[in-house]
Amino acid sequence: MSEAGGAGRRRPRRPPAGGHPAGVLLVCAIIAGTQMTWGLVIPVLPVYADDLGAGAADLGAVVAAFGLGRLLMDLPAGMLAQRVDQRRLLVVAVLAVAVATLLTGAVTSVGQLVAARFVTGLAGGVAITTGQALLTHSDPDRLARTMGALQTYQLAGGALGPVIGGLLVGIDARLPFAVGGAVLLVLAVLGAVRRVPRWQPVTYPPVPNGAPAPRLWTAGLVSVSVVGFSIFFVRFGGQQYLFPVLAYERAGLTPAQLGLAIAVTTIASLALVGVAAKLTDRWGRRRVVVLSTALLGVVTLGFLGSASAPVFLAALVLTGVATAFTGPATGAYLADAVAPQKRGMAVGVYRTCGDAATLVGPLVLGWMLAADADAAAVVLLGVTTLTAAALFAVLSRRSGRPPSAASAVPVPVTVGSQTEPARP
Repeated sequence: MSEAGGAGRRRPRRPPAGGHPAGVLLVCAIIAGTQMTWGLVIPVLPVYADDLGAGAADLGAVVAAFGLGRLLMDLPAGMLAQRVDQRRLLVVAVLAVAVATLLTGAVTSVGQLVAARFVTGLAGGVAITTGQALLTHSDPDRLARTMGALQTYQLAGGALGPVIGGLLVGIDARLPFAVGGAVLLVLAVLGAVRRVPRWQPVTYPPVPNGAPAPRLWTAGLVSVSVVGFSIFFVRFGGQQYLFPVLAYERAGLTPAQLGLAIAVTTIASLALVGVAAKLTDRWGRRRVVVLSTALLGVVTLGFLGSASAPVFLAALVLTGVATAFTGPATGAYLADAVAPQKRGMAVGVYRTCGDAATLVGPLVLGWMLAADADAAAVVLLGVTTLTAAALFAVLSRRSGRPPSAASAVPVPVTVGSQTEPARP
């Protein structure tokens, strides 16, 4: 940190080439830990709910309560992220997720379990939205790689969670919640002690007379939110619901074979996130969003041949790979879609669209499966994603120059006892 003639001031150290600042990795780790606790309960909830005497409908309510909590908090969290210190909000939200997770392992009735999962969803919605909003204000020249790092950590956390939960539930159905809560407590303490960095300026200079005020509802935000809906639709409606059903009922796979295939898919996705980030920097965010979303729609249609195990497995791996390519580009484009002052709310809008898909997807696809319309369900997934790619290609043309480049005005912010220029 330096000023003209300011003796004793140190210039901020830039990260090594190809690396990420420690602050970025800390935020990614916090978000990944939150994601891990969500995945951790996937193999646990059916056993835990059964121990409490819950039926199938009760279990559905438990799952839906979490998703509803996330959906309800995405927009409020985005608004909060624009008005309060994002670092403190992130730490408090993760601490709340930790406490809610610990309390989940102490419930004694189905009603308490539903309430605990709802509260976990509320806190989790704030944590993920705030964490992503915070990262959108990091180094703009490395934004695609930062979003790639975030997706890598999220994929790793999401993959690790079910493994830990599956191992611990055999010991005690309450143990996974204790372990997950403890991990998040440690991350919350690290976030508080290690000082999650502040990239976002606290205040912005007033808009000059006659100049247009920064807008939230840009064509860029609308178009990338449409893409976000389609990606979440494939992830939660397809990968977590429809595809496992097709694996067992049409492809004839065993749970062990499906688990291995998912592991291979996750590893391939992790390996390609860095490549996706570099391509985003090289080809441009808009182009990669269009291509990766269209590719996701095409490979999803491969599940029409899921009666053949090899075809199913190929479609599963390719869908995971295509999904990995969408992450860095959509995250970086979302940051460019609005002025820095509006990024918190923009992330809230994007995640609201995505979480709406997590509720709509399983319901719609479940109804289609009940009607023996397996092929139509696959077509719906593919067509939805291809339509989203086409709409994005059209709408994003109207967004013009990313407003972040024109609207970001460095403003001094106070960090501890020192002052440094804020980066947009």
